[in-house]
Amino acid sequence: MKTILFTAAVLAVQPAAAMAGSSHAMSDHSKMAGAAHREEAAVAGTGTVNSVDADARKINVTHEPIPAIGWPAMTMDFAVAEGVDFAALEAGAPVSFTLKRGVDGIYMIETVQSR
Repeated sequence: MKTILFTAAVLAVQPAAAMAGSSHAMSDHSKMAGAAHREEAAVAGTGTVNSVDADARKINVTHEPIPAIGWPAMTMDFAVAEGVDFAALEAGAPVSFTLKRGVDGIYMIETVQSR
C-alpha cells in the first residue's frame, strides 16, 4: 500500500515540476524573429524653435515635458526626417512635433508644424 501511495505522489508531482522548468515568463523574447521589426509609436511634443540648420537637417528646440518617454522640459538638438520642409521653420516659432526613435535609439523629429 505504501508503494502505491508513493508512486501516486511521485506521478502527481512530476507534471508540476516539469512545468516549473519551462516558465514562459522567464523567456527572453528579444531574439525572436520579428522582435526587432516592432515599430514604436510616434511621440508628440510641443516647444519653441531656437535655431535651424537646414543643411545638416537639424533644429534646436526648447520643448515642454514629454511624459510618454519620461523627458522633462529641456533644450535639445534634433535631427529632422527627410520629408520635413524647413521653409516654415524659424527661430522663435512655437511648434508641435512628433518624435520617432530610430534603430540607434535616438529620437528624430518626424513631423513638425507651427502652432
